[in-house]
Amino acid sequence: MRLQLFIAGVISMLIILLLILASSSSIGNPSARDILINNQDADIIQLDGLIYKNVSNREWVSTDYQIGESVGEIKKRTDRTWLYRDFFATKLDKGTIIYAEKEDNDQKREVMSTLLVEIEDELLVYQALVEG
Repeated sequence: MRLQLFIAGVISMLIILLLILASSSSIGNPSARDILINNQDADIIQLDGLIYKNVSNREWVSTDYQIGESVGEIKKRTDRTWLYRDFFATKLDKGTIIYAEKEDNDQKREVMSTLLVEIEDELLVYQALVEG
C-alpha cells in the first residue's frame, strides 16, 4: 500500500513538473510565421533556419557593402506561414542568387549577419533577425 502511494506521488510530481516545463516558453529567433503574421508584406529570406529581413531602405544601413561568395539561390517564392524552409523568400523570384557579405565571408563566421542580393544593378541588404 505504501509503495503504491509512493509511486502515485512520484507520478503526480512528474506530471506537475512536465506541465510547468511545457508552459514556460523560451524566447528564440523569430520564424517566418512570426514575421508574416505581424506583417504580411514583409520581404524575408530564410537561410540555415534564420530569417533575414530586407533593410535596404533604412537610413542607418551602410551603402559600402561588398559582395562575397554565393551562398545559394532562392528555391521558392512564397508567403505561406507553415513549412517555410531555407532558401524560401517572400519577394525574391526563384533562382535569385544570394551572396554573403565579403566581411562575413572573410571572417568565416558561423552565422552570417548580412545577406546581399543584386537585382538590376541594385544591391539589396538583408539582416539576420536574432534574439538575445
